[in-house]
Amino acid sequence: MNNKVFSRGLAAIALMGASLFARADEGAVSIADKVHLSLEFNTSILSVDSEGVVDSMTDAGFNEDESKIALSYDDELWGGTASLGFANESLRIFNGEIADLLGEFPLSIDELFAWVKPFGEHFKFTGGVFENTDGIADYTGDIDDFGMGVFIVGEGEDLFSEPEDITNTALTSGLLTDFMFGPLTVQLLLAPNYSKESASILASDFFSRMAGAPFSIDAGERFFRFGGRVILDAGVGTVAVMGKTFRWPIAIMSAAEGQPYIGDKADFTTFGAYFDLTAVENLGVSLGYTGLLPYNDADGVNNVLWSGIDLRAAWTGIEGLSLSTHNNISFARGSEKDWSGLLPGGSFFNLYNAIGATKELTEKFSVNAEIANVLSITDNGGGGKVEFDNFLVAGKLITHITDNAEFTAGLELDISKTMLSGDYGDADDMLTVFSIPIGIAVSF
Repeated sequence: MNNKVFSRGLAAIALMGASLFARADEGAVSIADKVHLSLEFNTSILSVDSEGVVDSMTDAGFNEDESKIALSYDDELWGGTASLGFANESLRIFNGEIADLLGEFPLSIDELFAWVKPFGEHFKFTGGVFENTDGIADYTGDIDDFGMGVFIVGEGEDLFSEPEDITNTALTSGLLTDFMFGPLTVQLLLAPNYSKESASILASDFFSRMAGAPFSIDAGERFFRFGGRVILDAGVGTVAVMGKTFRWPIAIMSAAEGQPYIGDKADFTTFGAYFDLTAVENLGVSLGYTGLLPYNDADGVNNVLWSGIDLRAAWTGIEGLSLSTHNNISFARGSEKDWSGLLPGGSFFNLYNAIGATKELTEKFSVNAEIANVLSITDNGGGGKVEFDNFLVAGKLITHITDNAEFTAGLELDISKTMLSGDYGDADDMLTVFSIPIGIAVSF
């Protein structure tokens, strides 16, 4: 990442945070108590890799933390959250050639939503940009973790992709309605003609046309998203069942990924069932299955099921000590006319394991250690094979400066190995990155 861009983004975050907090502080005490401001800043002050590249003030590591500033208001009947994220170049506000014309824009909307309960506690309406994971237990307080869902084949240099909007367990962005009656909660999501991705692509289309650059998307092309979740509090834990569908016009897919796709429309349907067991004191266990079924309306296309199985757990049985773990197995098998990323007869397998521990030393100091690994294997069914292996070990010292401020500093070793064979050529590359990550978290 460009260091100047990084500095400009950090300055913008700090100035905005100060402004927002000052305005909240001007109000009445009762209102100020309901306003919450938080700032998270994460970076590596120094990183060195085995190819001799030395960098500073940049993202590094297995699962890069995002830096962001967030302002929220929570009342009994209504509230909302606005947050800006600052991470890497993937958060450019525009795609395509227009990005080069406008340059990198280091800030992006992370969340922007409001909620209201106009009829009391039984109904809640949420609208905007958000990620809702109600009913899906986290248990990852000691690890910098990936999401729950289906890992898939990545693009370009990325040989695996963590669960994201389409393939994770979250209901994301739009209008979410909660119906809450006793131990049962039903959530319904509707998002017609809306998506951060589509907005970005269509904005790029508009500005590219102004600049005279070719970019062919019809004005009527839009994403469509809907879904739902049922959550039951069973006394010994919760049970959640989720389903959601993303509709992608082929024109937008082709423009976004730079390659032609067959058919007119593509649906990506994700569904799953999740169990959170809390009956044992000091132990929480979450087990879930997520399925991803891409569907293309073209004739003669086979649609392949992708699957992900997650196990998360956290234990706090010893005072001042906590342990967290997350394990995921994701897999899929291609078919003769598969269009969603696997070649005929091919297969995909991904294994992710992470474990972390945090030990409180004093009221002001804690230490954290984490070990994580990803093994991703893609076989095209015709003799070609790609294997990606990533190993991370990290240690951190956590300082609680005040009740509202925390500072983290540590050491991190990240080792990635890529092996290609058959149709993909013959290569065996390894990259080792040593970094010094730091983090600052402030909340009011």
